[in-house]
Amino acid sequence: MLDLSKLTYDINAMAGEYKQQITKYQRQINKAMESLEGYDKDAAPWLDKINSSSRHFFVAFPQGKMANVYRLPDVKPLYTVIAVDGSQIDVDTHEIALCYVLNAGRVVIHYGLDKSPILDSLPKLYFRDDDLYRQQDSGDIELIQGDKLAELRSQMEAEELFKLVKDNYIQDRPILAFTDGRLVSWEKKASAKKDLNGFTAPLFKDLFKFGEGKKILTAGYVSGSRMSLVANTLRASDCQQPIMDCNVCKYRMEKDAPCHEIEGLRDITLFKHILSEGERSEVFYAGINMLPRSEWPKYRIGFFYIHGGDEIARVEAPDYILEDNNLLDMLHSMVYDQIQKGMGYPISLQEAHHLAVIKGEEREAFFHLVGRNFSRAGVPIKVTDKKLYKGARIF
Repeated sequence: MLDLSKLTYDINAMAGEYKQQITKYQRQINKAMESLEGYDKDAAPWLDKINSSSRHFFVAFPQGKMANVYRLPDVKPLYTVIAVDGSQIDVDTHEIALCYVLNAGRVVIHYGLDKSPILDSLPKLYFRDDDLYRQQDSGDIELIQGDKLAELRSQMEAEELFKLVKDNYIQDRPILAFTDGRLVSWEKKASAKKDLNGFTAPLFKDLFKFGEGKKILTAGYVSGSRMSLVANTLRASDCQQPIMDCNVCKYRMEKDAPCHEIEGLRDITLFKHILSEGERSEVFYAGINMLPRSEWPKYRIGFFYIHGGDEIARVEAPDYILEDNNLLDMLHSMVYDQIQKGMGYPISLQEAHHLAVIKGEEREAFFHLVGRNFSRAGVPIKVTDKKLYKGARIF
């Protein structure tokens, strides 16, 4: 039971902290916009420090001027949108059986074609030892839970998206292959500081291969992004060293150091002051060092920001889309169209989410079905005491 009366003091304190942050954010925005203007005039003071070392925070490099704004293209193609989202029933060691369920919500909508949409979900049960356990580098055998299970769900989503694209491909008809969230998980790719392969999306590699040259536009839509890659680029000129090397910087722990002035400013906050509704930003590629295109890994992932009306969102896509102006305009137009059809959030992703989500009562119904079938098969049923007591009260 949650006693809200005992949280009132802390909630008031939190409100006060947020009020102070509003003033701080305004100072950060003013500083960032000033720095952005300087970067676009002459990027050398920033790039010299960024390109000299791999021992600093992630940044993002624009393909043109950082403040470039691109209006909504006039092109409004009829297209097919295909979206997949996933959810799961986690492994529960207190339940009847060790198992988990991955559920894919699937959406296929053909605009301008007399074809029925696909709006369904596809669950799969995993219960064998090969599904449940993984051997670690240390040699230990561990149960698949948490992040490991989330990775398997992401793999399932990518595979199902690829299958739907192949099954619904029509020559010369544009397809938006849409996923809710990142194509690549930036934060978890620690190797990306020295290896640009960390900024690729291996789960979608087969889809990229199939889609390249076919007007199949694969994109990830990130709402409420907390990334600060572009803002981090602007911080570089405030560094007090000849080259950025955060590992040995004596100012690293000093809160008042110049390099901390806009630290924590999110990119979406920055672009809220740059973009108007329907517009997108310049294309950016994340990393540490600027490299010529010839040294890029296959299907490097880049991104841009788009103003959908209610929010600034980040859209990720592979380089073969972002480097082709026609495909980029098509992607810009289709993503904005999906946002408008969903009244603020892409309609296909909304529907895929609703189809994928597993409610609490559905989870209970699943384990009830498992128990009933175990009983019929003569399999002993046993749940832990913790499970039993959580469902009952003494007082």
